[in-house]
Amino acid sequence: MNVQQVRVILADDHVMIRDALARLLGMDSQFRVAGVASNGGDALALIMEQKPDVAVLDIDMPGRTCFDIADVLRSAESRTRVVVLSGHARDFQIQMALQSGVSSYVTKDEPLEAIVGAIRMVATGKGYFSPGVRARFSGDAPLFGKPAGINGPQVMTGLSALSLREREVLMHLARGRSVKEVAADLMLSRKTVDNHTQRLMAKLDIHTRSDLVRYAIREAVVTP
Repeated sequence: MNVQQVRVILADDHVMIRDALARLLGMDSQFRVAGVASNGGDALALIMEQKPDVAVLDIDMPGRTCFDIADVLRSAESRTRVVVLSGHARDFQIQMALQSGVSSYVTKDEPLEAIVGAIRMVATGKGYFSPGVRARFSGDAPLFGKPAGINGPQVMTGLSALSLREREVLMHLARGRSVKEVAADLMLSRKTVDNHTQRLMAKLDIHTRSDLVRYAIREAVVTP
């Protein structure tokens, strides 16, 4: 194998997008697809096993979220850089991406070649964010500099008081997941998920689960 090759893991539950991107990467000798996954749990296990240079993660995969995976990798001081793929440029998800320290946030309205370009930039230690994403930054976008992190650009929303974990729990609950299911997805205890739920509801001044779901839809945390 060429030592200069960039090893990539692709994780997306949309098979057509995942396979098309894999084929495009396979046509470029600079890249080697080291594995593919269709959910967050399998993606994280594959990343920890293969230790790729770049992991391309869909934002709406079942199981563990791309933000949780990015946070785990950062805590483990992994050298794998994360590219997030999303169908939308929503403030809530962009803020989570910045907070978890991902290297790139690419919207799916860009051509596949732009995603490949983002992977190439991220592999060299740079960051890339789609134009629609950069437009929502309140600070300078790290387009050609270091990847975003906690102290980088920010997107100010009414949800800014929530921690990264509280945001993840909110996303899962708003999709109709039970506390037990959220705990399994995020590999947390039910008590920990309950504690996060109580804190986020207190911060948002919301008192019932149904009101929480309505709020999440209204704020575009999830779509109905």
